[in-house]
Amino acid sequence: MTITEAERFQMHEALSTAHGKEVAAIIMEHLPPTGWGDVARRSDVADLRVLTTKDLEMVRVALTSDMQALRTELTSDMQALRAELRGEMHMLGVELRGEMQELRAELRGDMQALRLELTSDMQELRTELRGEMQALGAELRGDMQALGAELRGDMQALRLELRTEMHMLFNKQLKWLIGVVISAQALGTGALLAGMKLL
Repeated sequence: MTITEAERFQMHEALSTAHGKEVAAIIMEHLPPTGWGDVARRSDVADLRVLTTKDLEMVRVALTSDMQALRTELTSDMQALRAELRGEMHMLGVELRGEMQELRAELRGDMQALRLELTSDMQELRTELRGEMQALGAELRGDMQALGAELRGDMQALRLELRTEMHMLFNKQLKWLIGVVISAQALGTGALLAGMKLL
């Protein structure tokens, strides 16, 4: 039976009166706090150990079974996920290949159009440059012809001027030579006359 604190106090007082406070305290310390019904015997502990061991074994078996089932379930889920991911990756690869093919075709078309546009621009530039070069060549030819005509005129004028100066110089030299001849003749005639006078 379970005793209350009041009953324990009365027992302590009775023991103190009968045997003294020290003996009463020793006796009370050896009594269980709530009664002998709550005190476990060795056989109780042994039975509890057996039951606990059996319970632990059952828990271990149950946990092992649960873990095996969980492993099997996770393996199945992982395989399903792997298959699903492979399918999605394959579909994504097919989709990306299609998009890359379309992009390649589009880029090829753009490059072809750009090539044609650049070829046309280069042809127009070539034609324009040829026209400008022809115009420049014609202009240079005209300038060279005008310069040639001007130089020919200058050379003709210079030739006439040189001829005139040479003619004038020739006339001066001829006049001088005639004067010299006349003077020599005069001198010769005078000397002759002087010689004759001496004779």
